[in-house]
Amino acid sequence: MKYKFLIKHYNNNTYIYCIIRKKYYLFTKEEYVRQHMLYYLIFNKGYDFSSIFVEKIYYFNNLKKRIDILVYKNNQPFILIECKSSKIFSKKVFDQIIQYNFYIKSYYLLITNWINNIIFKIDFKNHIILFFNEIPNSNFIL
Repeated sequence: MKYKFLIKHYNNNTYIYCIIRKKYYLFTKEEYVRQHMLYYLIFNKGYDFSSIFVEKIYYFNNLKKRIDILVYKNNQPFILIECKSSKIFSKKVFDQIIQYNFYIKSYYLLITNWINNIIFKIDFKNHIILFFNEIPNSNFIL
């Protein structure tokens, strides 16, 4: 999928516009992944701008952390997304999103580098992790 991002150059740096936060951010590999995912969620999966939070601050064990993307549905965390610039997902990344979700309690978890996605949810009742092939649409019924 090709999206038309707003890009600007200033003082030898490149910036990309965030459609959720409504301002320009330094164009890093991770920010590029984050913007792709935001466009995909809105323009391909039908999520509303108001249901998506970017770099939302949470405190885990008194440590300040930023959640890359958190999508809400019915006023509940629905998809917790961790964006990575790396081509390889490590166990550390997997552990990180699971640790975040211990507090957030999102229905789905997603790790992405835009090329590859790992979409899963934790079934606490049966003590298993369920993996999915695609991100659910906004009209998905819980």
